[in-house]
Amino acid sequence: MVSKSVDFIEYKNNRMNKNSKKKKTNKIKKKLKVCILIAVGFICIVINLCGYSKISQMRYEITDLEKVLRQKEIQLEGLNANKLKANTKEEIEKKSKEELNMNYPKEEQIEYIDLNE
Repeated sequence: MVSKSVDFIEYKNNRMNKNSKKKKTNKIKKKLKVCILIAVGFICIVINLCGYSKISQMRYEITDLEKVLRQKEIQLEGLNANKLKANTKEEIEKKSKEELNMNYPKEEQIEYIDLNE
């Protein structure tokens, strides 16, 4: 009877050891799964933040380029206004008289050509 009770106690201890080992490995597996899940979540957050920083950087560059474009448009409008001013009849007449010393031809300087001959 003593041997049966010793066998039973040993059997119970072996079973408890196996169960405790399984529990330990299950706990380790659960902790590993949680750590992997946290790491994946952290990586997703970091990638998301990098994407948003790139987007904000591009928006900043777009704003700067729009400012430069507006300045160039203003400059172009000024040049077009100067061009229109320079192309008026009075401006052309003034430049021809002052810079090129041109005047309207006098009556004796005009010759008419007959094209019917």
